[in-house]
Amino acid sequence: MANFEWYRSFITIYKHSSVSEAAKTRIMTQPAMSQHLASLEAEVGEPLFTRTARKMVPTERGKELYTQLAPLIESLEETTLSFKAVSSPTFPVVKIGTAQEFFRERMAPYLRNFNMRVIAYYGLAAYILDLLTEDKVDIIVTSQKFSTPGIEYLHYVEEEFVVVAPFD
Repeated sequence: MANFEWYRSFITIYKHSSVSEAAKTRIMTQPAMSQHLASLEAEVGEPLFTRTARKMVPTERGKELYTQLAPLIESLEETTLSFKAVSSPTFPVVKIGTAQEFFRERMAPYLRNFNMRVIAYYGLAAYILDLLTEDKVDIIVTSQKFSTPGIEYLHYVEEEFVVVAPFD
């Protein structure tokens, strides 16, 4: 019998077209994510993706499975969120989309000062923007601006990048 986490991993790989990006989103290692996919493919009995140099392309069977699973898994996650919201009605719930590293380093330390519960969704800019446009999150923090009607951007922080390399 298939493990529920295999399905969640499959859905994430499907959305990101990449095992490594899916692993980052689910806060897993790439080998663990690959193992989930391999286990699900063994359970199904055929490949769910065609692997190319740059991305994972779903097979017809993969598309069929995604079409059947996505609404079910989203429904389960929404049910869990609403159940949690009902169980502690004293604090409002704020859903935030951002990069996992940014949330951990720059946001999480300050959130405990507010009387609210936070649900964080991690991913790349395009993915979290989709979550915002689908009303699945309340706010996103992203390093990219997209021309999307009805979305207002406010400057939040300057970010500094450094190149790290061997001395020679």
